[in-house]
Amino acid sequence: MSLLEFITHILNVKSSDVEDATTLDQTDGSLVIKVRLVSKISECSICRKPTNNHGYIKRKITHSTFNNRECYIIYMQRRYRCPYCEHTFSETNPFAIGSSHISTDTVVNILKDLKYPDATYLAVGKRNNISSTQVTRIFDKHVNIPRKTLPEVLSIDEHYFPNSDYGSKYCCLLMDFTTREMIDVLPDRKKDHIVRYFSEIKRLTTKGTTCISELNNVKYISMDMYEPYRDIAHIFFPRAKVCADSFHVIKHLTDDFRKIVLRCARSTKDDTMIYLLKVFRHVFDHNKDLDN
Repeated sequence: MSLLEFITHILNVKSSDVEDATTLDQTDGSLVIKVRLVSKISECSICRKPTNNHGYIKRKITHSTFNNRECYIIYMQRRYRCPYCEHTFSETNPFAIGSSHISTDTVVNILKDLKYPDATYLAVGKRNNISSTQVTRIFDKHVNIPRKTLPEVLSIDEHYFPNSDYGSKYCCLLMDFTTREMIDVLPDRKKDHIVRYFSEIKRLTTKGTTCISELNNVKYISMDMYEPYRDIAHIFFPRAKVCADSFHVIKHLTDDFRKIVLRCARSTKDDTMIYLLKVFRHVFDHNKDLDN
């Protein structure tokens, strides 16, 4: 196999489309493939008149074609300029979509790796020579998991994601309280975002003139004390019973008990009382199941 055939095989392109290609072994063990494609565009996409070569743009594209070494494409992307309307544009390429610095083959490899249940963003990113954040963005862009039907008992809560790319650090979780099954994950817990979400469900699922939609499936809503959630419940589920979830009820009671214990400990000098207040903490370490 010649060097050109080896390169075109790795890049998944035809040898007739390559004008020049070389490989460079780097001191860190990585492989760099420098490539320039054959010019194919002869007319302007705007005025349909002949164009001129307007130089090259040097692009570095991650190409995870090997498991044992890092690989990059140094792509000399040709630019064109129309002398009539002065429109400039770049040639199309088979390596990456748009201005992405990750090759299409790498994206495909990442999505294949993520099909396995035990795969993590960190491990997949390390295997494909990109960060876990980039793996997350690729997954969010190319994978669309449809939500499940709203259950009879809906649980609403939030989770803190410090590395979120959606502007909000808190996402909103919708779960089936009975089965503990995840219904959907919203990237923001703000009221206006959730209003748009449930408004869209109502618009798409309302049947005829009955005004009955999927929202009518919900009979009970479990949530914490977050005020926007209560407002959402009253707006979209006026007939559902709103309940404070047991976790937050116990948490509030426990926190209030601790405050009382600390206040009493600070206000007394009786050694016996101080001792009793210290051992009182064992009340919070119970293993009993509390009913409602």
